[in-house]
Amino acid sequence: METITISTKNHETYSSVSNFFIDYYMTDANGEFVKVYLYLVRLLNSGRAVTVADIADHFDSTEKDICRAIRYWIKENVVQLEYTSDNVLTGITLLPLTPKSSTDDNSTLLSMLGVESDSAQKKAAHKKQEVEEIAATEENEPVAVPEKINYKASYINKKIKEDDEFSTLIYQMETLFGNKLTATSLQIITNIYEQLNFSPELMEYLIEYCVTLGKKSCRYIEAVAIEWYKKGIKTVPEAKEITKNYNTIYKSVLKELGIQGRVATSVEIEYIDKWYNTYAFDKSIIIEACKRAVLSKPQSANFNYVNGILENWHKYGVKKISDIDKLDEENAKQRKGKQTGKTTNQFNQYHNSTSDNVISEFENLFIEETNKK
Repeated sequence: METITISTKNHETYSSVSNFFIDYYMTDANGEFVKVYLYLVRLLNSGRAVTVADIADHFDSTEKDICRAIRYWIKENVVQLEYTSDNVLTGITLLPLTPKSSTDDNSTLLSMLGVESDSAQKKAAHKKQEVEEIAATEENEPVAVPEKINYKASYINKKIKEDDEFSTLIYQMETLFGNKLTATSLQIITNIYEQLNFSPELMEYLIEYCVTLGKKSCRYIEAVAIEWYKKGIKTVPEAKEITKNYNTIYKSVLKELGIQGRVATSVEIEYIDKWYNTYAFDKSIIIEACKRAVLSKPQSANFNYVNGILENWHKYGVKKISDIDKLDEENAKQRKGKQTGKTTNQFNQYHNSTSDNVISEFENLFIEETNKK
């Protein structure tokens, strides 16, 4: 193949990007993070002051997304935050880059920049504080999941051949699943690996965890991966901690319903997944629903009955135990009103008794029709 040269007829300015960034840092980073870094380089050359909001506007993105990218580059020792003596953030410094195989730690980098020891400790504390603040913001706000990419089959096949860790991962999955992965499944796994930036170790644990639940569907694996991504799970220990807490819910629900000597079935897991993930109920609310189901139907309480209680609570916006207490109080008032004949026309706001959902619904409809006459 003939060699080619690259040239331009335009007279625009150019920004200089370190070859170390291209060779060692860009290849492992999320594409959105790379764009933010390149724009920081552009701003460096422009010499003008900007805000995080300005950068977000440039990419038609959110400030949270920009902070996430900056946080990533801080961890990679690519950029550093600068503060005044009274801890006010004043700027972002692009640090000198080195090959990753010989990248120095934070203290060495600060030494390279000529920062004194006590000042270095202060700046390190400031940087840690900033990272924690960004992390806290991410926990309290919805995390934007990277858009899925429709990879070409040729790209995936090449990756399987050239990336030993990815190839091993696919082999393990096919061994556990007992069949070859479909094109759709390969798309899902590649997106988790590259777009969600899961490490091979985290991917392995993710798959093993889902298989132990009896879930050999890549769609289910994808759903769990997205939940972990939203929660900021990056390492296997972090994943083990969250699954440990999650598995405790399975065991607790079975115990409350008097089910012993076995693990949750796939249908039961789907119920608990809905209560915990879709409805976002914490363990205390789920267990309270189980207790009420058993009190109402000691001999026949089951997952479907508990589901009816939790669906009702979700309908009325229950977020904590105190919300359930309020529903109980209002329900008691409504019952007292019925017993004394003091019914009103406000039964559209009536909250069902969680111990007898179906009967209460018919009572409500009957009373509403009666009051219309």
